[in-house]
Amino acid sequence: MEDSNETTFSPNTIQAVIKHGWKDTRTKANAQALQLSAEFFRLFTIEAIHRASEEAERSTGSSEHDIQVEHLEKILTQLMLDF
Repeated sequence: MEDSNETTFSPNTIQAVIKHGWKDTRTKANAQALQLSAEFFRLFTIEAIHRASEEAERSTGSSEHDIQVEHLEKILTQLMLDF
């Protein structure tokens, strides 16, 4: 069951983004594929935030931390391999 307060990506936004990679402009994605892609991007984003947060905590040695670009850069390679 989906929580109505849960933040997600709009399937229309996902379609607009992935459409840039399609060579044939007639290519279409059905609603179910767009919904699944939106869920994938939501989970990917959450995982990136969690890993970057852990990296920020390790690098500062404190539980009070802000995620910076360098934290995302450090986790990006492994994140991409995992997904």
